[in-house]
Amino acid sequence: MPKTCKYTARTADKHELYQLSVQAPENDSKFFARIYRKSHDGEAARLFREDFCGTAILSCEWAKLHTENQAIGIDLDGPTLDWGRKNNISKLKPKVQERVKLVQDDVLNVTSPKVDIIAALNFSYSVFKERKVLGSYIKSCYKSLKPGGMLFLDDWGGSEAQVLQEEDRPQDEGFDYVWDQDAFDPVTHDITCKIHFEFEDGSRLRNAFTYHWRLWSLPELQELMTEAGFQDVHVLWEGTEKGTDEGNGVFRRVTKGEPDLAWIAYVVGTK
Repeated sequence: MPKTCKYTARTADKHELYQLSVQAPENDSKFFARIYRKSHDGEAARLFREDFCGTAILSCEWAKLHTENQAIGIDLDGPTLDWGRKNNISKLKPKVQERVKLVQDDVLNVTSPKVDIIAALNFSYSVFKERKVLGSYIKSCYKSLKPGGMLFLDDWGGSEAQVLQEEDRPQDEGFDYVWDQDAFDPVTHDITCKIHFEFEDGSRLRNAFTYHWRLWSLPELQELMTEAGFQDVHVLWEGTEKGTDEGNGVFRRVTKGEPDLAWIAYVVGTK
């Protein structure tokens, strides 16, 4: 009998596909915990805030790391938060579930409780296209952190970030993730990106996610963090896998990067 595809355009859930192909929450949670410990002489972060949290899978992984860890996920989209409650939080052990709180609100409005770490990942903050508005968000994060707290923003760039193209990435689960850079304006740095999924049976899920962003630069993000009052603002740069020229997932503190065609980095600030 022919093998039945686990995922098809008709049966697949876009949030599940996104988690499988885009996110690495277990690795990310350990990464943030390690960087914080290293910056605080071994002291552990316990209260984590995930901005633009979507399905809050990162918050769930943070809570699983340690019995004292707590996570707060903030997002405007109620149905996506509900999906996270049903498909992620409900699968945690009851005591772990109690340590994950989801808040439906604008991240610009939330400044309490004070937390150890705030992370806005997958370039989600890029929805703020005006410098003044992004600056207000970063200042709000500063107010939301405990003394010594850390803000993590990931960033992307390189000449390929400004080219209209589709990149197909086959996934081990039997579907393809397609990153589509659909439009870019070099004057404003407005960029439209889309995510599509393609399946083994030939079906496609087009425009599963669409993003209208501004492509922010590393200097701009560092300047905004410094203006907000953050200390020790720096960049963590992803290394390159030998032989493939692909990112290797290892991030090191740098003061100078490489002119790669495509790169990923974190901008980090400490209160």
